[in-house]
Amino acid sequence: MTTNLQLSSSNRAGTVLLVEDNHDDVFFMQEASKAADVPHSLTIVNDGQTAVDYLAGENGYHDRERHPLPDLIVLDLNLPRRTGHEVLEWLRAQPALRTVPVVMLTTSTDKSDIERAYQLGVSSYLVKNFSYAQFREVVRIIFTYWLHLNVRPG
Repeated sequence: MTTNLQLSSSNRAGTVLLVEDNHDDVFFMQEASKAADVPHSLTIVNDGQTAVDYLAGENGYHDRERHPLPDLIVLDLNLPRRTGHEVLEWLRAQPALRTVPVVMLTTSTDKSDIERAYQLGVSSYLVKNFSYAQFREVVRIIFTYWLHLNVRPG
């Protein structure tokens, strides 16, 4: 069964920041992202500190034309240089970035990781245990919801 969704009045491509250090997961996200059929631009950084630099516009990321602030962040938990929790804590302390949706996509099923992520303000927490076909559908749903159906302030 196919459902035609009426997307928000903005048909502009949203910017997605993927913070992921696993090359295979990056590849699968790139492929699923292409198949999502949702207008977007995917930017990839490979560690938590680089994510903070990107979001803060520091260390080579000051040009917002080339490095726009994201409309959605997909964040791994276990990252080098700063964990996903540390990135999320930093992000939620920034008034200009506080409302950016963050989907944590990780292998951790540890209840303390999940609870801490929600206490820090994660928008959604998903565990990477999908088949590739399921993953493609999950990415399509995430992008459709967060980039086009969800109404953000401002």
